Amino acid sequence: MIKLHITMTGKSYSPKSTFSIFNEETQTFPDIQSAKTWIRETYGKAKRVPMYVDTKNGTKKVGYVIGFHNADWSHNPVEKWIQRDWISFKSETTIYL
Repeated sequence: MIKLHITMTGKSYSPKSTFSIFNEETQTFPDIQSAKTWIRETYGKAKRVPMYVDTKNGTKKVGYVIGFHNADWSHNPVEKWIQRDWISFKSETTIYL
């Protein structure tokens, strides 16, 4: 079982603003290919860069940072922001007691 841990961050268009977390969620899939398909269908052609962590054995790729422009059209005036979603792949195993 594969879990995607998604941390959603955003900031305004102001050069002085900084990114902050506004949501976190987890998506579960039976295999890695299903998870990658979901990312492709959800984010389309949004710009993505690899996400890495440092380990004792070197740097390892663990997911993607996907960036795009977003807006809340549900009210007036429309709020717009820059969004970066940090997506890490996790493996879940069953423990038999």
